[in-house]
Amino acid sequence: MENPFEIILQKLENIEKSLEDLKNKGIETPSNKLDIFNTEEVADYIRLTVPTIYGLVHRNKIPYCKKGKKLYFVKSDIDKWILEGRNKTTSELNLLADKYLMKHRL
Repeated sequence: MENPFEIILQKLENIEKSLEDLKNKGIETPSNKLDIFNTEEVADYIRLTVPTIYGLVHRNKIPYCKKGKKLYFVKSDIDKWILEGRNKTTSELNLLADKYLMKHRL
């Protein structure tokens, strides 16, 4: 009977070889795949209408990519764009004011 440890080592080597083959073929894994939206999908994602999205694109108010006649939106760019409009809380504003006054004494 064959040594069970040798069998395990052989199987591990096969798994490592398979993973290396996949890596070399450039198969995308979920971790390196970009989430790309079309106009309808981004409208659903941020809960706006499609005409509103077109208006934002026309005024360059939303990050987008254009390939030919098609518009594409990268999810991470949309998330950053939404967070840029975040308003600070009163306590955050008070902290900023305190820091400013500490640096710039009257």
